[in-house]
Amino acid sequence: MDAKQIIASQNTINIERMRHPGEILARYKQGCAQYKELKNSRGNVREQLLMLYAEIKLLGWILGKSEQDVVKDANF
Repeated sequence: MDAKQIIASQNTINIERMRHPGEILARYKQGCAQYKELKNSRGNVREQLLMLYAEIKLLGWILGKSEQDVVKDANF
C-alpha cells in the first residue's frame, strides 16, 4: 500500500455520530443488569466480567458518575 492508498482509505472512514444521552444511559443500565446477572452465574466468566465492567465504567464516566456510583450501580 502506498501513501496515496493509505490517505484515500483514511478519508473514506465513516465517523460515528455522537450518541444521545438517553442512549448512553440505557446502555449503562443494560450493562449493569448484565453485570449483575453474569456475576451470579457459575463458570469461568472473569474475562467477560472485566470487559463488561470496563464498558460500564466508561459509560458512567461519560454520564458524569463517580467510580463509587458505578460500583454501587453494577453490584447492587
